[in-house]
Amino acid sequence: MKDIDYTQICVCANLRKKTRVVTQLYDKLLQPTGLKITQYSMLANIAHQQAVSISRLGEILLLDQTTITRNIRLLKEQGYVELTKDAQDARSKNITLTDKGIAKLDEARPIWQTLQKRVIDDIGIEKYADFYNTLRTLQKIIKSYDDEDNT
Repeated sequence: MKDIDYTQICVCANLRKKTRVVTQLYDKLLQPTGLKITQYSMLANIAHQQAVSISRLGEILLLDQTTITRNIRLLKEQGYVELTKDAQDARSKNITLTDKGIAKLDEARPIWQTLQKRVIDDIGIEKYADFYNTLRTLQKIIKSYDDEDNT
């Protein structure tokens, strides 16, 4: 009986390899806009929320506050977002899109939408829905492991 090559079936390594390929494609196609997919995703989520705190954006994107802060700083330097003190909590800052940020998102959105449609069409909507649900299930399972470790 042949031994299993665990380097080839590692859940984490396989997810990372596949996501790198997908990220590289999105980054390549978004290149004319000057955005990377991570920046596009942040701008899109900020637009969807209209005004969002750094901690809330981190929860939405499942990123730590340091990563969010670093990326928001870059988007602010490019003039795409602005930070304002939260009216209810002066310790918290809300992130909103500037007019330039809205324009950049509008420029990038058709590229993103075209690639989304193409990938989903190529996979098939049912398979994509199953894949999405599998990823959500995996996220819940991993979170439950994390919750066990914290008890």
